[in-house]
Parts: sequence; structure tokens; C-alpha cells
Amino acid sequence: MSNRIRNIVQITFAIFLLYLGWQFSRFVSYYETGGYGVLVDRPAGVEGFLPISALLGLKHWLVNGQFDPVHPAGLAILLAILTISLLWRKSFCSWLCPVGTLSEGLGKLGRRITGRNLKLPRFLDLSLMSLKYLLLAFFMWSIFFAMSGQAVQAFLYSPYNFIADVRMLKFFGNLSGTAVVVLGVLAIGSVFIRNFWCRYLCPYGALLGLVSLASPLRVARQAEHCINCNKCTEACPNRIIVANATTVNSPECTGCMDCVQACPKPLALQPRLPLRIGQVPPWIVAVLVVGTFLTFVLVAKLTGHWQTVLTVEDYRQLIPAWQNVNH
Repeated sequence: MSNRIRNIVQITFAIFLLYLGWQFSRFVSYYETGGYGVLVDRPAGVEGFLPISALLGLKHWLVNGQFDPVHPAGLAILLAILTISLLWRKSFCSWLCPVGTLSEGLGKLGRRITGRNLKLPRFLDLSLMSLKYLLLAFFMWSIFFAMSGQAVQAFLYSPYNFIADVRMLKFFGNLSGTAVVVLGVLAIGSVFIRNFWCRYLCPYGALLGLVSLASPLRVARQAEHCINCNKCTEACPNRIIVANATTVNSPECTGCMDCVQACPKPLALQPRLPLRIGQVPPWIVAVLVVGTFLTFVLVAKLTGHWQTVLTVEDYRQLIPAWQNVNH
């Protein structure tokens, strides 16, 4: 049941993001064509695809005391995702992240084609996993240590950052040969090795994993009910040895509940919260993850921290100017 609920959440969120992308492409096209067609509202949610800008916005907020006015939705989404990880483990990756959903789908395709996904030798697997933490360390050092508050503010208020979302749209809409090769390698890797990008290269996931170590939500194994079938370990997409754990507290745990779903003994493996709350049905995890995300979006909208301060006139000048430079 939990797998079905998670798949419904994943697909629903992915469809919504596709709609946002389509809406944003219409918004950009209006200005690129000199006002031809219908002007639609810019969907602020596309800023969720600007994680570097959001991290810079976070530093700007912490150091300069101002919530990023240029891409406020991006910062609000980052705060939502960090909070989800702090409270409900790295569940964003397995429940809402579109890249995670795509990667999971490619892995399922690989199992249909070959009957299984490859598992790299442990020493190689661990070595490759270190790459995402090295990438995370680079970004964190560059943003939070190497850049001054003044430099961060200068970047956030630069024309380059003003249309970072437009640049992202055009990057994926007009992929270079190099980008096609890189994305192709990542896609093929995800077909044969489960969660290839997420496991080895995603610095965002590395950050969320470290934050999730403080999460009160843990999958707990009750040894007296366990029959040592090892099905939980086999089901884990992140190669966590669940069958030997008392509680699962790994930065690789994405709260997907696949291990709980695979367990033949209902009392042997369950997500738990501390103190008297005890067991949490897997469907409640879905409510907590989605509810937390939507709460942040709603609060951001109600407090005026969702829509950019850039005006229609700003975009009327910025988008054609950028288009002319790149042609």
C-alpha cells in the first residue's frame, strides 16, 4: 500500500511540475516574440529548479537579514525541503523530487530489461558515494565561506540571476551536444545502477542526508518479531542493511518505506517517532511530507515571500536583451 501511495504522490507532483514548465515556457515565449500571444502569469514554483540561487538566498537572509526578493519562492522551497529532511528524513528525495522519480523509473526499466539492477563492489560503491559529499563541500565552501555577504547580494541583484530561471529553461530546451552526452550517460547509468545520480553525484541529496541525521522519524526493527528473512535489506534502494539494524539512521535513508512494505511481519519493521507517539503508519509519512511542503508554500504566499519583485516591464527588457546576446 505504501508503495502505491508514494507512486501516486510522485506522479502527481511530476505532472504538476510539467504543467509549471509549460506555463513558464509560455510566459518566456511571450517576451521573446515581442508580445505575440497571451501573457500568462509567471509560475514562481519554477524557482525550485535553482538550488544554487536558493543557497545564495539563504546566506543572504542569514547574513544580510533580507529574504531574497528576486527568487523568494526558491528560498521558500529550499527551507521546506530542509525542514522535511530535519523532521521526516530525506523523504523529499523519494516522495517529491522529480529527478528522484525519473531515476527510480529508469531503475525499474532496467530491472524489466535485465531482470535486476547492478550492484557495484562495496569499495567502489563507497568511493563513488563520496563524490556527492565532495561536491556538497565545494558548494558550501564557495557560498558560505568564500563569498562575502556583499558579494552574495551583488550576485542576487545581478541581471544574470534575474533571469536564472529563463537560462535554466533554455538550457534544457536547447541542449548542447555535450549536455546530451552527459545526460545520456546519467540516464543509462540509472537504468543499470539503481538511483545512479542520487546515490553518487547529487550534492543536494548529500545535504539533505546530513540534515536528516537529526530527524526523529526512524524505521525501527523489533527483533522479537523479526524472522530474519532479509527482505527489508533486499528491498532498500540505498543498500542499507536494514535487517541488522535496531533503528535505521543512515544519511542514505530516503524514507521511501520500501523496507516496511517488503516486511512480511507487520510488527517487525515500522516507522517510529520518539516518546509516546510510537508507530507511524506509512501513509501518515506521505501526509507529513506533502503537508510540510504545502504549508511552507502557503505561508510564503501569505507573507509575501513567494512572488518575485521583478515586474512585467523588467521581464520585457531582460528577456529580449538576453536573447539578443545569445544569438
